[in-house]
Amino acid sequence: MLIKAETMATSVPRSWFVTGGSSGIGRELTLAALGRGDRVAAAARRVDGLAELAQRFPGRFLALELDVRDEAAVRRGVERAVAAFGRLDVVANNAGYGLFGAVEEVTDAQARAVFDTNVFGVLNVLRAVLPVLRAQRSGHVLQGSSVYGQTAHPGVGLLAATKYAVEGLSDALVAELAPLGVKVTLVEPGYAATPFLSNLAFAEPVADYDPTVRAVQSSLGGLPPEAFADPAEVARAVLAVVDADRPPLRLTLGGRAEADVRAALAARLRDLDEWAAVTREVGRAPVAS
Repeated sequence: MLIKAETMATSVPRSWFVTGGSSGIGRELTLAALGRGDRVAAAARRVDGLAELAQRFPGRFLALELDVRDEAAVRRGVERAVAAFGRLDVVANNAGYGLFGAVEEVTDAQARAVFDTNVFGVLNVLRAVLPVLRAQRSGHVLQGSSVYGQTAHPGVGLLAATKYAVEGLSDALVAELAPLGVKVTLVEPGYAATPFLSNLAFAEPVADYDPTVRAVQSSLGGLPPEAFADPAEVARAVLAVVDADRPPLRLTLGGRAEADVRAALAARLRDLDEWAAVTREVGRAPVAS
């Protein structure tokens, strides 16, 4: 599907609430929406880098300094956005960060911290915006997942756990919101040229995991620039989904990400097929002797 800029313009400007809006995909999504005439409330822990957008897009941009882990702050931010724009049409639940290390290496504090942002932060945003969208009987929630919401490799177990959690709750959410006129899409990008990898938190290494976890870490560090998608291209793809009459539940972005997801799905189907006889024995009525 070719994405043309001219096909993405909308006759009625939309109002966006974007978390993680100061960098990476969140910032590019903010710029893309503003560039076509939409209104954006961009939330971030630090909004210093967003000040110039208020000058470039007067009346259409609102910077919100908040941490998605703070439920009360998120609610206040949503209230400010609705007061400024009158409604919310698109919510990009995008804030998050990465944690790298073997499952055993990750401390309890590190695991809880990444879940606090990547999962409970997502829930905080949902609890704040869904009453608005339900009252409108319209809206589109973009859930920030990744290729690690469908597959994983050594070193990303806890990061993938947070994304799998977001995917699971979104599978239920889509059916809960559909009768209320609200759409849901999981956005699953692969590697993108953003600060995400450079901002990874790391667990303390255990030598036994060097052949797996550290080998993956080394291979990631050696990836060529062309392995990373342009976040502006990711943003354009997301806008195309927002404009679609029937948006997908899942949007995988990037050729490598597509290959990884296809391999993961094929492996699941292969296990299901190969063990079908054992699967079907469970719950089968006993044969009378």
